[in-house]
Amino acid sequence: METDSRLQILNNPRPPKARLTRREMAQRILGAAAAGCAFPELAPSHPVHKHLADAPLLDQAEAQTAAADWTPQVLDRHQDATLTVLAERLVPRSTEAQVNRFIDLLLSVDTPENQKRFFAALSAFDAEALSRFQKPFKELTAEEQTSILDAASTAEPGQSASSNSYWFAIPSQETAAPPRLTLRDHFDHLKGWISGAYYSSEVGMRELGWTGNYFFESFPGCDHPDGHR
Repeated sequence: METDSRLQILNNPRPPKARLTRREMAQRILGAAAAGCAFPELAPSHPVHKHLADAPLLDQAEAQTAAADWTPQVLDRHQDATLTVLAERLVPRSTEAQVNRFIDLLLSVDTPENQKRFFAALSAFDAEALSRFQKPFKELTAEEQTSILDAASTAEPGQSASSNSYWFAIPSQETAAPPRLTLRDHFDHLKGWISGAYYSSEVGMRELGWTGNYFFESFPGCDHPDGHR
């Protein structure tokens, strides 16, 4: 089968080596997104896009996220546990890829507005879990979590995916009130963070076919039995 020529942007033109750096992995993921090959959730309007293009930050990410004494810088313990569970449900093996740690690092250098947007999205799933099952999301059964994710991924969005408006923006006489965000908006927002963190990791790149001397023939969609992408 011939490989789609558009995907050659992700081919490694150099001699094989043991591993790619996070910076190199991010470059290939952003290249694929820009070429329209995959990863529509990594649109330039999403905050994670800027971070995946920040070479100095990515160069220090490995050591910081792999530290034996790692503790969250921005997320509290409950938020970190919720993100870990949610990420694993959205993209299996996210825990192995330390997606929660990488996202915490990115949030630590992001703007207060983007941090609030992330916290709002995470809180929305706890609110939905409490409303339906009287327990926070991380304490639900897999079946209960799946029911919420199914509902979120199929709901109508309240705003355009490219919109930079946030629910906490303060309306004034000169500007209209920001659009109401739905659970679908929160789902899409978190999916962008989680997908960016996962597929810029070695675990994620190996899922896409990287072996050291690699070539990508295709990209997975929502191909896990319980995946929500």
